[in-house]
Amino acid sequence: MLVGKEFGPYLVDKELGSGAMGTVVRAKHVKNGNRVAIKLMSLALGSSEAALNRFRREVTILKQLDHPNIVKYMGSGKYHGAPFYIMEYVEGESLDHILHRRTRIPWEEVIELGIHLCAGLQHAHDKGIIHRDLKPSNLMILKGGVVKLTDFGIAKDQDVTALTAANSTVGTAAYMSPEQCRGVRDITHKTDLYSMGIMFYELLTGRKPFVGETAMEVFLQHANNTDYKTPAEIIMEIPIWLDTLVCQLMEKEPAKRPLNASTVADSLQLIKEKIEVQRSAGVEAATKRKIDRTGRDKKLDEDDKTAARAMLGKKKKKPKVMPFYTKGWFTIFALMLIGAGAMTGVYFAFLRTPSPEALYADAELLMKTDKRGARKGPIALYLSAYPADAKVETVQKWADDIDFEELDRAMHNRRERKFTIGGNEEQLFRDALNAEDVGNLADAAKSWKALSEKKSNADPDIRAWGLVGERYLHELAKVEDHYAELRKRAADVKAESSDNLERIALVAARAELAADFKKASDQWKDVRDRAEKQSDRRGMFLLAAKRYDELRSKQ
Repeated sequence: MLVGKEFGPYLVDKELGSGAMGTVVRAKHVKNGNRVAIKLMSLALGSSEAALNRFRREVTILKQLDHPNIVKYMGSGKYHGAPFYIMEYVEGESLDHILHRRTRIPWEEVIELGIHLCAGLQHAHDKGIIHRDLKPSNLMILKGGVVKLTDFGIAKDQDVTALTAANSTVGTAAYMSPEQCRGVRDITHKTDLYSMGIMFYELLTGRKPFVGETAMEVFLQHANNTDYKTPAEIIMEIPIWLDTLVCQLMEKEPAKRPLNASTVADSLQLIKEKIEVQRSAGVEAATKRKIDRTGRDKKLDEDDKTAARAMLGKKKKKPKVMPFYTKGWFTIFALMLIGAGAMTGVYFAFLRTPSPEALYADAELLMKTDKRGARKGPIALYLSAYPADAKVETVQKWADDIDFEELDRAMHNRRERKFTIGGNEEQLFRDALNAEDVGNLADAAKSWKALSEKKSNADPDIRAWGLVGERYLHELAKVEDHYAELRKRAADVKAESSDNLERIALVAARAELAADFKKASDQWKDVRDRAEKQSDRRGMFLLAAKRYDELRSKQ
């Protein structure tokens, strides 16, 4: 027992926990009464060079970190030859204990703690430090909702023995990234983003996406394209934007995950703001449980109170309005402007909108390296502040291209994974693609046209659906012209092509001209199947699918 022992000016008054690697105790400064936490390596491991190196490594890591969302390092020393280090003592509860007590966490609270977590995680990543063991037990939630990230370095080793136990479905295995499970040596910061996605999934739904009788079963599910229900399929109240973000974090390929923790924080903030705008205070009051209310909830006016009483009779408090300079977009934008030049920095120093030339230059530069950052930062501000500027068409095109790519990629991923349809727009999107798959381009055109009509909406998220519909509709319009050109070339027996797909299409078109519809149908089917696997041959896929569908009726 360490209670009553002295560690320099500190006197131990409580043991907080212990394990194979060591013990964590609480201690009080004998003069000023300040409390700290002390982690002492197990005396039994004192002769282990590997254990000593791991402990020293954790100390080295913690010395580099100084952030309000990371437990702060305060010093180190030795006790009877065993190393220890001192860190701030936080009054709070670990997230795994909260989850066990409450079963699951409302999505509003997940967004809030996620923003805190991303801030601390980005700080570590900026220092080149990857946590590698992100999970609820390594997060402390303080009064007021502040999140503290703990356990850098040793926690991963502590879980190794637990993973070999039979029927293990908890611990590191449940949160490890595919690259960790495969034993990839040079993992990046995106391994933490995957673990964060798994953790968000568990907090939102009360269950893990992948479980098994052994750790190896869980490893294989992480490493392979294992199907899982999305959070919104389990808890229907989860916003579709948050559902999509969690699934993006859980992408098997690191390149498909968000750029970094700051990007995730910005997305969470945007989701929060969008929901606050869309959802009335009365509905919010009627759908949120009393036990989960926080001081940030919106105060109702008399109309809202009447509506709330009619539904559930619950009240809410006014949300805490965050200053604009604390929002993610401002931080990203300010950082970009600092790098862009001193003049832009002066503008921001006096809280003035940068000139259109400065914003355009920043956007143009970021379009080459970070399109998402460009869209959320200088492009968004440019379009808002200078809608009549000479270069607005170019900037709007950049915005449209980014919005289209983001939405199109997300919807194809959701369709491939057979996720639940999230709304009328996604239903139209899938209906159109399903019709195209069977060559029914007329029905596909109707769905794309219905989507394209949303382009005039001022909300960028809804406008993006219009962009998707417009571009796909434009591709359909070119199919008949492509077919006419191909038939003209097919009529020339000497016409050939170096492109394999076009060569097969010419054979199909010539078979049609010879009324050999069976051969033509087979050739078009071959073109369709080949083009389907090549994302850049969509036009050929549409033509082949249409011809194959029409020719089958002539056989």
